[in-house]
Amino acid sequence: MINSEIIQLAAAFVGSLGFALILKIKGKQIFYAGIGGMLTWMVYLIAYDYLQSYFVSNFIAAVFVAIFAEVMARINKAPATIFLTAAAVPLIPGANLYNMMYGLVIQNKTMAQTNGMTALVIALAISVGFVVIAVINKYLNRLKRFAR
Repeated sequence: MINSEIIQLAAAFVGSLGFALILKIKGKQIFYAGIGGMLTWMVYLIAYDYLQSYFVSNFIAAVFVAIFAEVMARINKAPATIFLTAAAVPLIPGANLYNMMYGLVIQNKTMAQTNGMTALVIALAISVGFVVIAVINKYLNRLKRFAR
């Protein structure tokens, strides 16, 4: 079981790294985006192992990647979006979307509905995780301005 998880983490790193290259991210930020993708997938695997919930596990991983992106943005003096976009790639429910479309093509309603709902739940969890951190970050920035 451990070997498959190491392969998954390596694939998450390479996938995020490749996506960073496609997005034309420059310099060492490419490496940080890859590390972010790998760590995000590790958080997801740990959360799913304990909670067995697609929504909660993806939500926790999305919160992690959003925090990671904000921290990397400040360290690298770059927009958080570049880290968020590339490092969140492992969370995208590609297999579910593919299987939903395949179910539609072969006219298997159950397959299409099951995979479609799972993809929707995952996408919702990712979106909510990003929004929660964006709102908290905005609130903290306002507190900093008022404290001065």
